[in-house]
Amino acid sequence: MAAASSIPPPTVHSSSVRENLLCSEMDGQETRQEQDAAGSSDPPGVTLRDLPDLEPEEIGKRLAKTRQELSNRRKILIKNLPQDTTNQEVHEFLKEYELKYCFVDRNKGTAFVTLLNGTQAQDAIRSLHHSTVRGRCISVALQPTDSLLCLANLPHTFTGQQFEELVRAYGNIERCFLVYSELTGHSKGYGFVEYMKKDSASRARSELLGRPQGDRSLMVQWMDVNQLIQEQQLHSRCLCVDKLPLDLCDSEELTQLFSDTYKPVFCQVSVCNKFDGSSVPFLCYRPVMTSYLCSDS
Repeated sequence: MAAASSIPPPTVHSSSVRENLLCSEMDGQETRQEQDAAGSSDPPGVTLRDLPDLEPEEIGKRLAKTRQELSNRRKILIKNLPQDTTNQEVHEFLKEYELKYCFVDRNKGTAFVTLLNGTQAQDAIRSLHHSTVRGRCISVALQPTDSLLCLANLPHTFTGQQFEELVRAYGNIERCFLVYSELTGHSKGYGFVEYMKKDSASRARSELLGRPQGDRSLMVQWMDVNQLIQEQQLHSRCLCVDKLPLDLCDSEELTQLFSDTYKPVFCQVSVCNKFDGSSVPFLCYRPVMTSYLCSDS
């Protein structure tokens, strides 16, 4: 086995991975050098460590914006209504809130409601779930969505406004946000967008997937909304490494190489091209912050 010190430093990039290794399709690739997004890219040779330090106030502002958008699920589903329930009755039932949209499916006794914001939706769920409408116990919950995408491999200099402009071209947006490092406040290279209609999300994925961004390509993946309930679920514990020597295919050797900084709890090397034998390894760290620190080491 070759000594770890003889191996050229690989390119390491963070991903929007959950523990089920979705990182294979949603990696953020945090240290690639030349990027081109919406007419702007990180300058050649710039890594995360080259980006300017942000004031604590700015870091807090960015993280607060992400938290706000993460929780801004304003669509609720009311079930077990009497079958002759009207829109007017639903408006009266929700008179404490500002309704933006309401549709009642009388055949199923179900109402689809969009409120002003996520705060109102959560309050309505807490206050009205298992309440009674004309003698029937109803359920109130957030509507499921099939229009949520993760966009990865974005430049670290990409702003929230640039991200919104990028995704808004494909349809009306319910919410969108970048994910920022809790340590530095800089973008981690990926973000999420939920469209009002699945057709818009499908079009965005079709047209953005693989779009060139300098020497990289955008990655776009469908997301399960249940994976984005809490803020800590936004941050990956995994790293995806590329541009490795073709003869490096030993997980133990790779683990030794990366243990010089922080020891990973999991490491796997996968052959991704059967023609040239190239491989892409994945490493998982126990604390979320550790994977971020390793990505630019």
